[in-house]
Amino acid sequence: MYRTVATAITRGGMATDSGDSVVSLDQVPRWSDAEHRSSSQFEIEDPSFSNSYFPDPLTSPGAESGSCGMASRFPVDHEINSKIYLWRGNPWNLEVDAVVNSTNENLDEAHSSTGLHAAAGPGLAEECATLGGCRTGMAKVTNAYDLPARRVIHTVGPKYAVKYHTAAENALSHCYRSCLELLIENGLRSIAMGCIYTDAKNYPREPAAHVAISEIFSYSLQFFNSFF
Repeated sequence: MYRTVATAITRGGMATDSGDSVVSLDQVPRWSDAEHRSSSQFEIEDPSFSNSYFPDPLTSPGAESGSCGMASRFPVDHEINSKIYLWRGNPWNLEVDAVVNSTNENLDEAHSSTGLHAAAGPGLAEECATLGGCRTGMAKVTNAYDLPARRVIHTVGPKYAVKYHTAAENALSHCYRSCLELLIENGLRSIAMGCIYTDAKNYPREPAAHVAISEIFSYSLQFFNSFF
């Protein structure tokens, strides 16, 4: 899974057309590996990002738990954690079955995840134009073209307004479920998924991250059990 807040190992790999290295999942630390983090293990990361430390967003101060006095906001499930990978970098560098593109209802390149269309090549925009758009909270799948992934799953996040925050949260939750359902329907086994929101739709980052974590952990075991 793709998360923007964790470091990852990026050793070698084939070069993409953009000059970036292709990173396979066996080069990326899993969520469960965070318990055994060492400085030498995580010092290499995507050079597009600064080499600064990021605290675990799943923890909150003031509760009893580990040595740092931080407690998880979500129940720990070690089986799920062993199947979730932490990657800090461009998702299109990952050699996975599917990468998620956060986009708008028209599947426009200009409103898609920054850089993804450029890395995939013009074929991706051409195929998106044939899909007839996509409703908010839903997802559609295309080929990945020049990306190392096999497929791109496009999903449309909701517009956010404080007055209708519950409706926006429900729609955002459905984005994650729709992506995972398409993963299963297409016989795919791995997915690079970021925090689905867009600045243009005003969804606050922290609430969006909470929805992402809640949905991924709530539904991951159900979907992963279809394969493992």
